[in-house]
Amino acid sequence: MENIIESSLLEKLTEYEKLIGNTPLIELSNIEGVGTIYAKCEWYNATGSIKDRAAFAMIKNLLEENKDRDSSDFHILEYSGGNLALSLAHICKFLNISLTLVLSSAADKSLLSKLYRLNAEVILSDKSKGFWGVMCKAFDVHKENPTWDFLYQHHNKNNHFAHKNGTGSEIIQQLNGKQVDTWVASVGTGGTVTGVYDSLKLKYPSINMCIVSPAELEYGSLEKPNSLRKYAGSGGLGEGRKQRFVEEREMYIQSHYKYSFDDTLREMKRFYDNTGIKIGTSAAANLLASKEIIKEQNRNFSVVTVFPDQGSDEEWEACYRLDEEK
Repeated sequence: MENIIESSLLEKLTEYEKLIGNTPLIELSNIEGVGTIYAKCEWYNATGSIKDRAAFAMIKNLLEENKDRDSSDFHILEYSGGNLALSLAHICKFLNISLTLVLSSAADKSLLSKLYRLNAEVILSDKSKGFWGVMCKAFDVHKENPTWDFLYQHHNKNNHFAHKNGTGSEIIQQLNGKQVDTWVASVGTGGTVTGVYDSLKLKYPSINMCIVSPAELEYGSLEKPNSLRKYAGSGGLGEGRKQRFVEEREMYIQSHYKYSFDDTLREMKRFYDNTGIKIGTSAAANLLASKEIIKEQNRNFSVVTVFPDQGSDEEWEACYRLDEEK
């Protein structure tokens, strides 16, 4: 009976997989007069962000490694800066699996409302401790509840493989033989930037990797974590800590670009005004870096990047407030 129940659970998850991936790759031409940007638009995923890929991959692996357990035997624990929380809550609701999430007390109210509607338990960490504080809170919760299934995205190899085998492979297929010179993406957990890079490098051995992080607390910063508003999902960890997947590939990083929250808000607005397409702050950071790379090259040059989402309600409100303050 247990095998029948578990098989049914995995089959249900396979049905959910149809809602993830195969997102469009758009081409932005004549950048700085000479370059091309190819951007993977990830808001076409189930909950509107790239994090659906990692969430699905981590949960699928968990179920496959615990085939003797029913859905009622699982209790997933994870921390998040935003989008991953919604992705996990959506899948866990679909599978009827208990979920506890740790987020910053500065988390967007619109996100928290969605999480509560999806029956997720939310624990808030003091925003003054930054994202590292959110992670530490999750570590503490796991110590108190050792039987819970802690996904630990920064060290979960399925986070990386979701992008190596999924996002990166899709990009290669969609490029259809077109040459690309550089891959650029925000650090975040490190899963996207390294996973896609590992995939692209197999097809384009000479491709460069550039990373992007917030000016308020960049990747590898020696500064203490802070509560400054940063572009979505990409804050550094502070005090010299580095995201594992990125640290392991530092020798391949060609350049590191940093942008403030306000920088990304302005780019969101500019891009929307010019194209009618909404992108979030992390996408705007990737776009700013892509344009800067092309400007530095000053020649026919192509960059591939990712647009993780279309931005939260709060990001767009901040965007228009900033515009009004001019």
